[in-house]
Amino acid sequence: MRPVATPSPRLLTSLLVGGCTLLLGCAAANLDVTSPVPLPLDRVSLTIRDATGGDVSDEQMRGFKRTITRALLAAGIEVLPSPKPHTARVVGTIERFDPGIRALRFVSKYGFGTGGLDTTWDVRDGSSDALASCRIDGSVSTGTFGGSFEDVQEEAGRALVRFLRGDIR
Repeated sequence: MRPVATPSPRLLTSLLVGGCTLLLGCAAANLDVTSPVPLPLDRVSLTIRDATGGDVSDEQMRGFKRTITRALLAAGIEVLPSPKPHTARVVGTIERFDPGIRALRFVSKYGFGTGGLDTTWDVRDGSSDALASCRIDGSVSTGTFGGSFEDVQEEAGRALVRFLRGDIR
């Protein structure tokens, strides 16, 4: 009888890491700080504007705002429903909102169907002067069943938290 070859632990580990990478997807967000927040913030009002010329539906806008709000709340940043005195106003502008084509991401490893999100964020005081600003760009190119554009939005939320907390290194 011939001995059966068993895979090495190194091969099994490589396969496990590769499989997990595919399952988790490849959503990322890049934070580019123009001017940093002078002090970490723990309470803000949030406004998000659409500058895409109508690429973002009302439902997508509500979903994006919910995702950003959840990220802020999870980090301990209180989000007020409207601006209050002595509270920083965070104003986000969506410049590009492209969910891409999930089916193409699922069947192609060459970047076809990639989704992208480009935003700018300003932190303003009560007189509407910008105190700090940043740009957050995100994309999704692969993942389980083509990856999720919601993952890009969550990554953007985490990047915004880093910016508002002053954790930009």
